[in-house]
Formats: sequence, structure tokens, C-alpha cells
Amino acid sequence: MSVQLVVFALDEKEYGVDVSAVNGILRSKKFSIQPIPGAPKILEGIINLRGQVNYIFNLRTKFGLAKKELSDESKFIMLNAHESTTGCIVDEVTDIVKLEESDMQPSPAFVCGDKTNYIKGIGKIGERMVVILNPEVMLSIEEYETIGNPAGG
Repeated sequence: MSVQLVVFALDEKEYGVDVSAVNGILRSKKFSIQPIPGAPKILEGIINLRGQVNYIFNLRTKFGLAKKELSDESKFIMLNAHESTTGCIVDEVTDIVKLEESDMQPSPAFVCGDKTNYIKGIGKIGERMVVILNPEVMLSIEEYETIGNPAGG
């Protein structure tokens, strides 16, 4: 069995999500993010995408990385999670790859504590290593409940 991943970079480290969870990839510079007062720090704000309100999360904040201004390379990866589409800011989208099962290792138990159980495993692409993320867990129900669901169900 193989999986196709959209690979993206944060602080020059590579992460991937299953292509089936990706609803689209947007250039961040084409959108204006409107902040939401009192929202959790991980939530950058909202954008209007084709008449729909979409929440934009900052993965740099979630992963404890230094804040960085959006650049021309910055993208929003729009992910399907919890019956709505939510964006995640990434430094850049670097690749779309197909990995065979033999190129993937599940996350060891000591890596998957409560705060990192969104890591599905590690993918190997030649000498590169890609942390494979699970959007459904990464954008957890608990985080959604703190902001409400924009899709109304």
C-alpha cells in the first residue's frame, strides 16, 4: 500500500499530510487574514475563500517555532478536518510524493504523547525525512470547540 503526501516546510524541516486530506493550496499573499479577538494563539484568524469563512491556523505556533512574517513562498494548505475546511500556514510547499509502506515508519510510543499524537509516522524520501501528520488530530476537536465550527455543523 502506498500513500501520496503533500510535503511542506516549517523552519527547513519537512512535514507531510495525506493528499486526500488536502482541499487546496493557496498563496498566502493573495488573502488578508482577519484576526479574531480573544482567539487561541494558534488561530491566526479568518479568510474569505469563495464566499466561505475559513479559519487559518499557524502551525509554527502549534509546533513551538519562532514567529515569522508571511513571505512570497508562504502557503495556506487547506485541510479537510471535522467536516469543514481549515487552513494551515506553512513556510512553503516543497513536494508531492508517493511513499510505499516500506518507506514509512510508525511513530514510536515515546514520541506520541498527548501533545504530539497527531504525528502518524516518519517517511523516508532518499536522505530526507518527513514527519507525517494527521490533520484530524492536529486540528483537534478541542481546538475547534474553543472557536466554534464555521461550517455550522
